[in-house]
Amino acid sequence: MLIKNGLVLNGKTRRFEQTDMLIKNGVIEEIGENLSCDSEAFDAEGMKVIAGFIDTHIHGCVGVEFASPDEDFTKARQWLASEGTTSFAATVRAMPPEEVIAAEVNILRESKREVLGASVAGINLEGPFVSLQKSGVMTPPDIECNSQAVRLFAEKASGLLKIITIAPERENALDAIKTAVECGVNASIGHTDATYSQAINAVDAGATRATHVFNAMRPFSHRETGVLGAVLTDKRINCEMICDLVHLDEATIRIVYLLKGCENITLVSDTGFMSGLGDGEYIVGGRKRIVKDGVCRNLEGRIAGSCVSMLAGAKNLLRLGVPLNEISVMASLNPAKALGISDKTGSLEIGKQADIIVCDDELNISAVFVKGKRI
Repeated sequence: MLIKNGLVLNGKTRRFEQTDMLIKNGVIEEIGENLSCDSEAFDAEGMKVIAGFIDTHIHGCVGVEFASPDEDFTKARQWLASEGTTSFAATVRAMPPEEVIAAEVNILRESKREVLGASVAGINLEGPFVSLQKSGVMTPPDIECNSQAVRLFAEKASGLLKIITIAPERENALDAIKTAVECGVNASIGHTDATYSQAINAVDAGATRATHVFNAMRPFSHRETGVLGAVLTDKRINCEMICDLVHLDEATIRIVYLLKGCENITLVSDTGFMSGLGDGEYIVGGRKRIVKDGVCRNLEGRIAGSCVSMLAGAKNLLRLGVPLNEISVMASLNPAKALGISDKTGSLEIGKQADIIVCDDELNISAVFVKGKRI
């Protein structure tokens, strides 16, 4: 496969360059001018060529629930790829430990299935050790936060567990964070009412991420900045950002971008299984959710996850003036680093998987390739 004449976002220089890209056996073999190939060629004349998006926080889509103990992910993987997401971390909401493990076992099984669609590249546990006061629309179990459970979650995932959210104010939270780090899992601060000092203690213990920044967090105050003061100013923290313009307004997105820069932001969708299904009423974990005008809420009117893909969030960033090369860092490279796969994907470089989006200047997609195969 040859992608020719495109403006390719060079993964090393982070600049767009008019060039060709040769793909063999699902891998980028060569990038250069006037390349030739005996097999199929895709003419990307006048188009941008960027790395496929990687969603590190997604609960499901098109009717598929990633927290289920027996779900088939095929339909979701195909839909995600059509939206430019070529890899993702299946995310499990806060549930009792035995249900978390059952979901992990199913995700592990699904990750091994060959599907022409997005790859299952990790597991993200959004709990269960979150704040009961800042749980959002989740219903976390009222159980003790402990290191043994974190270690068990990591063992049952057989290396696929990449991220876990822990509220720093929970008893034993610091030990749990340290255990996560020991197991090779990124500890994320989220669903929390933590003070500034509690959040900094979590960072010192090894936390490196903030789960959907601003959402389900203690509000910012100019005298006690709380968890937001910590995660927005500490360079050790990478902030997840939902850019559907529902979870965060334009000004807040600009604030996060100005404070953290593209290097320390990860674009996420945080979609639920209703994403891609349109408006209507749905049941999640036995509770009703209502999607109206593309926004999902519970019966009390609280936001209950996003309904739009990474692509919509990236387009919103583009409209806000964020350059596409920086969006690519937030939507592809940083997520790849979080999942420990940046040596394989997340940017367009020789030797990496051919996970590719071909699009116009407004991020309207012309073609998507996963491991060199066109979707």
